[in-house]
Amino acid sequence: MTGSTDVSFLDLHAATAELRPQLEAATRRVLDSGWYLHGPENEAFEQEFAAYCGAAHCVTVGDGCDALELSLRALGIGPGDEVIVPSHTFIATWLAVSRTGARPVPVEPDEASFTLDPARVEAALTPRTAAVLPVHLYGHPADLDALRE
Repeated sequence: MTGSTDVSFLDLHAATAELRPQLEAATRRVLDSGWYLHGPENEAFEQEFAAYCGAAHCVTVGDGCDALELSLRALGIGPGDEVIVPSHTFIATWLAVSRTGARPVPVEPDEASFTLDPARVEAALTPRTAAVLPVHLYGHPADLDALRE
């Protein structure tokens, strides 16, 4: 097609240009060590990130779905439980619930923020509800205070 212009969704070169020397050095350290999982770079990151967050520990996982699943399992959520999830979210939110054996219960979002609507969450609660899994989306934080109530 003549005269067309590509519009880049995300320019990763621009996003990493400023940190490129540090990223290349870190990549070299990992490649040279042979430790692609765990190892000294991972341990250092966990310690530094825990300190940054003011937490006693940080445990890295493969991805966000793993993090959500492990968090739900740590709360004892499993078969027979229901977890309220946004109907509009990345699929990992639902998959994490399903992988515990619990059932995701979709709730429509607030039309202004696209996050969980606390009134709709309240209407979806049942005796089997074990958790509510809010998702902050598009720069809009879920109303955690209202959801806690």
